[in-house]
Amino acid sequence: MHLSVLEAIEELQQGRQGSSCRTRGAGMKSPTFAFGLLLLVFAPVAAASDGELLLNHVRASYPSLLYVDTYRRMFPDEIQGATPFWSAHDAALDTNRPGALIGALRELQDPHVSLVGKRAGKPETLGVLFRTSSDGEMVIWRIFDLPDHRVIVGDRVVQIDGVPTRAWLQRAAAMTFGGNRRARYAEAALDLGLGTPIVHRTAYLGDVVHLVLRSRSDAPRVVTLAYHPMNTRSAAELAIALNESDLPTFITAGKYRAGTVRIGAFAPQHDALFLAASDRASKRTGMTDDQAMQAGFCAVAHAFIDRFDSIARGSDVMILDLRGNLGGFDREARLEAGAIAPSIPARTFDLFATGKPGIVRLTEQPVDPSCGHVTVRRPIVVLVDAGTRSSGELMAAWLWTSGAKIAGEQTAGADGGLDYDAKGFPLPTFGFDVRMSGNFTIFDPTLQLNEGDWQERTIVAEVAADRFARSQERPFAFQSIGLRPDISAPTTLSDLYDAGISEVRAVIAAIVH
Repeated sequence: MHLSVLEAIEELQQGRQGSSCRTRGAGMKSPTFAFGLLLLVFAPVAAASDGELLLNHVRASYPSLLYVDTYRRMFPDEIQGATPFWSAHDAALDTNRPGALIGALRELQDPHVSLVGKRAGKPETLGVLFRTSSDGEMVIWRIFDLPDHRVIVGDRVVQIDGVPTRAWLQRAAAMTFGGNRRARYAEAALDLGLGTPIVHRTAYLGDVVHLVLRSRSDAPRVVTLAYHPMNTRSAAELAIALNESDLPTFITAGKYRAGTVRIGAFAPQHDALFLAASDRASKRTGMTDDQAMQAGFCAVAHAFIDRFDSIARGSDVMILDLRGNLGGFDREARLEAGAIAPSIPARTFDLFATGKPGIVRLTEQPVDPSCGHVTVRRPIVVLVDAGTRSSGELMAAWLWTSGAKIAGEQTAGADGGLDYDAKGFPLPTFGFDVRMSGNFTIFDPTLQLNEGDWQERTIVAEVAADRFARSQERPFAFQSIGLRPDISAPTTLSDLYDAGISEVRAVIAAIVH
């Protein structure tokens, strides 16, 4: 499971740890042995600083610092920070100020990095989500928990707290975790609408936000919105809002007709079909929790297959809209990808640190039994943008390895699994927990890999070939880099206004010609 924004919200609300955490062997010394050690110590030993603890943790547990270093060398204009803290000779890491800590952690180029814990605060929201264009424009994209009727979907955001939007995004993106520049703008816009207090303070935001909004023909107006806590109800409303389609069901492009299907998040915990099916299955004799979950996933997948088939019957090409997909359960993403894929998606591996220098471990991701397949086959175009992340990116990659086309913008590069480090690494003195990716995802279209320990340099050399380009002829990865589209279609302000209809028509024209 890749933890989505929705799951992270619920985890922080409930104070629980993720369901798939890595275990760390740490036996307790016997009292006699511990006392004997004390007798050998003649001088008190200073406790390790937060900086030393975090540095040692990152060096031992982060999936591959060689991967990050290679990306940094290949894309110097995309990365943040000049001297990564893990390679500094003096091994100094300043954790005394949130800004200094964030400044250091940005250098990992990891969109899954975050500060959590009591000092970071619990998720809060304006009740809206924003979407950005490639040239720094921003609009109101989703309204999910806001009774303020002065805010309208499609409103252009002119200013934020008195700062022009483009300048605000540049400033906020400079303190936003992420691997590529464009995705950091999208992440800054997401954080504006939904984040923890530490995220908002880092972006120079207070308890209220003053927005200057403008509808297409109206004069600018000032709207003041206050942050309020997220709860289970608002998380469910967010999931519903994310899955609402921006595009019409059918779009005519020349002599072709495109059908569209939208997935905004893989959040079955808010889906009545999933809950009912898993609950029924759990009551059967001998049924395990995992089997009950599988029944729930299949219920959701069956509904998706029916919807896809009904639209595909009247279409020449199918558009799967994953723009702004916030991720979620990758089991659902894999099942639905397999249901519509032209062929079997590539084998996929999780890459973990082993604690042994230069050695990484590959573990193949298990694949659930199929829940079925679509009966109406059409060419598939996966529409993505800089806000497509985590399991949304995984689904796009699986479909690409099976023959689909990817169109739109380079994605966020957030494939790491938060669930392996869901609680975070504690900084006892500073009061934050640092959460970051516990694994990287490796796709293996040509069956070159197998489970077990590998030389880190061997794996990194494979996936970094041709500047980390995805390939059907060797293993590839997109952590930090993001998935590059087959058909580039940068999001413009007009795309934000018309939901991307013109973009879809241009993409189809590019495919047929």
